[in-house]
Amino acid sequence: MTSHAPEPPQPEVPPGGTAFGVMLRSLRRTARLTLEDLSAASGVSVRALGDLERGRSRGPQRRTVDALAAALRLDTEQRERLQRLADAGRERGGPPTPPYLLRTVPDFTGREHELAELQALATGTRTRAAVLFGPGGQGKTTLAAEAVRRLTGSFPDGSVCVQLHGMSDSPLPAAEALVLLLVALGHPPDRIPVDPVAREAVYRATLATRRALVVLDDAADETQTRPLLPDAEGSFVLVTSRRPLAGLEGVRRIRLGGLSGGESARLLERILGAPRTDGQPEAITRLTELCGHLPLALRIVGNRLSSRPSWTPARLVGQLADEERRLSGLVAGDLAVRGALALSYGQLTEPHRLLLRRLSLIPGHDTGPDLAAVLTGEDPLTTGDALDVLVDRGLLEETAPGRYALHDLVRLFARERLDGEEPESVAREVQLRVADWLLRSASAAGRMFEAPGAPEPWAGQPATSVPESAAAAEEWLIAERSNWAGALPLMSAAGRHAEILHTSRTLYWFSDRWTQWPEWRTLFSYGARSAAAVGDRAAEAHQLNCLAWAHGVGAYQYEQAEQLARRALELAIETGDEGQQAWAWSYITGARLSLERPAEAAEAAAKAIRLFEAVGDTAGKAVSQRVLGKALRESGRAEEALALHRTLLDTSAGDVPGLTEFVQVLLRHEIASDLLALERWPEAVAAYRTVITPLARRDLDRFQAQALTGLATALHHCGELPEARAHFTEAHRLFTTAGDTASAAEAASALARLAGQSG
Repeated sequence: MTSHAPEPPQPEVPPGGTAFGVMLRSLRRTARLTLEDLSAASGVSVRALGDLERGRSRGPQRRTVDALAAALRLDTEQRERLQRLADAGRERGGPPTPPYLLRTVPDFTGREHELAELQALATGTRTRAAVLFGPGGQGKTTLAAEAVRRLTGSFPDGSVCVQLHGMSDSPLPAAEALVLLLVALGHPPDRIPVDPVAREAVYRATLATRRALVVLDDAADETQTRPLLPDAEGSFVLVTSRRPLAGLEGVRRIRLGGLSGGESARLLERILGAPRTDGQPEAITRLTELCGHLPLALRIVGNRLSSRPSWTPARLVGQLADEERRLSGLVAGDLAVRGALALSYGQLTEPHRLLLRRLSLIPGHDTGPDLAAVLTGEDPLTTGDALDVLVDRGLLEETAPGRYALHDLVRLFARERLDGEEPESVAREVQLRVADWLLRSASAAGRMFEAPGAPEPWAGQPATSVPESAAAAEEWLIAERSNWAGALPLMSAAGRHAEILHTSRTLYWFSDRWTQWPEWRTLFSYGARSAAAVGDRAAEAHQLNCLAWAHGVGAYQYEQAEQLARRALELAIETGDEGQQAWAWSYITGARLSLERPAEAAEAAAKAIRLFEAVGDTAGKAVSQRVLGKALRESGRAEEALALHRTLLDTSAGDVPGLTEFVQVLLRHEIASDLLALERWPEAVAAYRTVITPLARRDLDRFQAQALTGLATALHHCGELPEARAHFTEAHRLFTTAGDTASAAEAASALARLAGQSG
């Protein structure tokens, strides 16, 4: 407890009582003991007890306090608080309560938005309390201290703080906190009511007549905090807690997360000084990432480096890069990330601890209640409530409605606890159960997009209901994509190759909706390995073709795509599968076009077309004919390309549901590009305008950017410079979003040329 303002001075202890006496009387009455009862139990005379409660004896010796604590059956925290009050009473001229300082730090960094919000709240008239909440190690108390320092001028009656010990085994009861606060606010100890309700009324009346800043540090819950809040204008109360204290009325809640990357780097630079950080931006950035931008972890890293002048930031990066050693490395003296997390973990019930531990087994970035329920065997509703409890306790983040993620350091802590508290065999069984559930569920969702001839459903039902619609299936596949992709290596290590291959086959058609996902390279790579593992050469050829598509269309890695397609071709020839031979030549065609080998591409396309005709695959034939036309155009034969593409547009694109419309859009784009190559500018403009209409497909930023680039080029030649500029600008944005830096640079160059013409 302390006052942070220089005026008014700390009040003297009134002659009629002490904080120790008020506390002793409160504890005795709570225990339902008379003076005689307490005297008999403690061995302290009735007269001495009366003198202590009335303040005539200001500070008893330790043995007396120990005897009273034993008689009152106080726990360790209560015993220590009573002893501190006794010690303070023996100090002549000392403060009436034990000091509790909110220590500011000279290198305080960041949190300007939160400080501005506190400034507005504290100096306003509507909200009289705020709760700073967030996980352990986010710097809530440090921020509160900085707020007190900056807000001192707004509170002429000073500031007081009480440590509520919310994270300890024995949080300070509100009734005891009221005694400490009232004495610090200058209220005579002998006039503090024994009745808690009356004591609360006096406290609030005192706050209403003052302009003081009260800090309640480390609050446990609403029950402890509610009696300490103001109910009228005047003073302002700032609460810090790991929990949001959602039950409190009329307070503003400010959640603290990690610092930004820039703030994290500046904090390390301020702790270490420029000589230690200059010229090492990469190492500093990597340290902030390994710390998860957690202020406590950053301070520990800074302190460790400060205490070892010969160490470089890069050396500490090397130590912390090992996940198994990271938490052990984030220790500096009495500061430890593991200790901060252990406090929160220790306050959980065992079912919640179990869930937290097993959340470290989730293979992806985040989870929903359905997947989390697989970890423990509970139902999703119960699991959802448990996830919310972990969020409330600051151990889990709700990254989006219904989606939950562990901070990197919390994940490492949870995995440590898992390794220490559960057998390795159990953890492996749970991990494999989760992976199995994910692939079963992914297969069930993928079947909503399959064409005729797809594989039969997985034997047995997945551990979730089959999606009711394609929209629900797509939503699930998007939300859990890092998880079902992360399940693949787990299932592969367990030899579950048939399940992997089945999942890859069922997601084959869905993959065309989100062509840029890197997960497709993972899926089809494991699919090819699994097909090889079970000795299915035909399936391996199919998976390699899919992988070639993923590298070419999804990652613009055309050399790899051609190599993979050639491997698929060899296997397809070996097994006599003309269909997969045709698709291999089709993917070779696309790769050669992108590698600027149009003549070779046309040759490959012709081979693909003949094979597609032989097996009666009209959809595949249409794809290869379209690409053949593109190869003809890029070989300088734009008239032939235009004729071919127009003929294709007038015919069916195949019987695949949902594919015909998209193929027609692709053909209109090719026709527009043919007209552009023939310099028939007005016709090209009209053709491109039919291409850029909204499509009922996903993940087409790059395709739309290509269409916009063509339209802008045609408009430029038609003299429509403002519209051309707008389309080039949007194309540049879309190319950048899609990761196509080369095309983005070309769009930027076109914009520069337009600017030169306008000038």
